[in-house]
Amino acid sequence: MTMEDLLLALWGVARGYDVDRVDRRALRGLQSGSLSMYRLGLLYPWTLGGVMDLVPLHGRARAIGWRQELLARDAGLPLSERAGHAADLLGCYVVQTDGELVSRGLDAAWGILYDARRGRLWPPGRTAGACRLLCQCHYFTGDAECLELAEGLVTEALGRSGSWDGEELLDWFGALRLYADVSDGVGAAALDRERLEGELRRLGARARRVEDGLLEGMRRGGGGADDAVAFSRVFAVVAGHVLADRVEAEGRKI
Repeated sequence: MTMEDLLLALWGVARGYDVDRVDRRALRGLQSGSLSMYRLGLLYPWTLGGVMDLVPLHGRARAIGWRQELLARDAGLPLSERAGHAADLLGCYVVQTDGELVSRGLDAAWGILYDARRGRLWPPGRTAGACRLLCQCHYFTGDAECLELAEGLVTEALGRSGSWDGEELLDWFGALRLYADVSDGVGAAALDRERLEGELRRLGARARRVEDGLLEGMRRGGGGADDAVAFSRVFAVVAGHVLADRVEAEGRKI
């Protein structure tokens, strides 16, 4: 079975989950996998057997986004978790019609990031989710303070990156890649670019080993449809790999 065949099989399972009831910890993986497939179909419509309908993929990602907004505003959840949901909501933007999601996401984000005691923006924890939220806010608004705060989190994170493993490694690797993307070419970004790129290369190799372990676990029977959280991670990994491999392959043809 090719990776594209595997992705289609996983999508058949993923679309069976009720996004309003599924474990909230599974939402990010289900959303990430759906968005990767949407971009794959949008950029390379002849892939995946040419059978992908983009409408349900986009609708799926938006439906997850609406639940992410509710969770981002849920005062019963820790601020650090709400930050991750708000970042995922902002990351759901793929086409111009998703502007409403961005508007709602930013509104929720400012409520999470503003620290009334300090009278300023402040990350709600030293987490990958908080870093992603600050990066997303900078991307959509150009707010220099958000980028500065994200840079502080990244600098701290790089100092403890050797201890990362499993889900923590994947989460921070994604956050660091996002920071690298949104800070590229920004004069205010003081973090040494060469150092950051070197760390990303090293972490990328480690992250790939973690992802390979998730795939192997699925092949051995773990992370099936009865475990939405584990399944969502595998779905996101496979979709991301198929998209990345296609981009690399097409790049070599240009």
